[in-house]
Amino acid sequence: MSYQALSAASLPAYLASVPALRERFSDLGDLEVAEVGDGNLNLVFLVTQRGRPEQTLVLKQALPYLRCVGESWPLTRHRMDIEVRALQVFGALCPQHVPEVFHASSEMSLVAMRRLGEHIVLRHGLIAGTVYPKLADHLSTYLARTLFFTSDLHLPPEAKKQAVAAAANTELCKITEDLVFTHPYDDSPSNAYPPGLPRAAIERIQRNAGLRAAVAEMKYLFMTAAEARLHGDLHTGSVMVNGDETWVIDPEFSFYGPMGFDTGAMLANLLMAWLAAEPRQRAAGNDPATYQAWLLDTVCAVWEGFEAKFLALWRAQEAQGQGFIGKDLDGDSAEAFRAAFMRRLFADTLGFAACKIMRRIVGLAKVADIAGIADEAARTQAEVRALRLAEHLLLNRRDIASMDGVRAALRGVCSASLSS
Repeated sequence: MSYQALSAASLPAYLASVPALRERFSDLGDLEVAEVGDGNLNLVFLVTQRGRPEQTLVLKQALPYLRCVGESWPLTRHRMDIEVRALQVFGALCPQHVPEVFHASSEMSLVAMRRLGEHIVLRHGLIAGTVYPKLADHLSTYLARTLFFTSDLHLPPEAKKQAVAAAANTELCKITEDLVFTHPYDDSPSNAYPPGLPRAAIERIQRNAGLRAAVAEMKYLFMTAAEARLHGDLHTGSVMVNGDETWVIDPEFSFYGPMGFDTGAMLANLLMAWLAAEPRQRAAGNDPATYQAWLLDTVCAVWEGFEAKFLALWRAQEAQGQGFIGKDLDGDSAEAFRAAFMRRLFADTLGFAACKIMRRIVGLAKVADIAGIADEAARTQAEVRALRLAEHLLLNRRDIASMDGVRAALRGVCSASLSS
């Protein structure tokens, strides 16, 4: 079937043409179909058999342009092939946190998969002030397994190099290179400056040679370090949750890159949720201290859980005689390398988290956590604090030894005068 963008009206006929999808419904003439895509790139359809809620799926189709801009920004539909393969790879490595794929079509640039009907987008849950006790454990498991098992620490060299080539995602990587690492710092026309944000706060990151050099280092790392297969856009809008389950979705930006980009992206979004929680909880009539304490504990537990699980996978593999450095003649060399590796990865994580935070404040795409705060003064305070936090994490990333340093940085930006 040649490519055509589907609609709610045309989708049932497409389902009827695909046996693997047709058999999931008892009556294709009586379906509830809703197009719910609210992201930047794709069409997203929810399909359910009327009266039979268990007969349901979600179908996602790539458009040949950037949806949030329109046809003036064309994009290749090949990104859907990348996403499908990423879902298959990550699903094999971590099936408890990646939804099952039912059908994929390169010709139609679409994928049909399990619908997470009893879950909500994590960002929406955090904005509402919901506590997810298992979130940190689930996210750290996903990160540890997907990053370790797609890296040179696990894969044979030839398999890893073939995987890197097959996962090339040039067009979407270019979007990240521009919107995360370039445009926020060069006063690009694509930037979207919040109305209340002081110009001085913007110029503090755009006219700071040390900071811009550090961003350039992170951009160079993003473009050159093919460490593991990344999700590539791992934020709280790419995670579906309920009280018991966590699912990671939408890996269309997947490619082989630096591990810290995925870990940093998730920490950045949780930190922005923390900064937004105070005004949001106060506006709801709640004391924000309790929810912020859980959020910050979760931020720390995501990294600390990831580190522990990643190292456990690494040590278990070496216990089977598959040592990355070869024979450890003195008995200490393997652990010394692991310690150095994780120190560097933590610094990368903080650097990428900082870049992600800054782009969400001054760049093209915002996060609803902060941008949706109704009171302008409170919103501006959160925005300035976010920029100060990002500046500190980026410039001090190699000196911060643990998540205790991140906690201290948060205390510092929240107690500092925003006019300084």
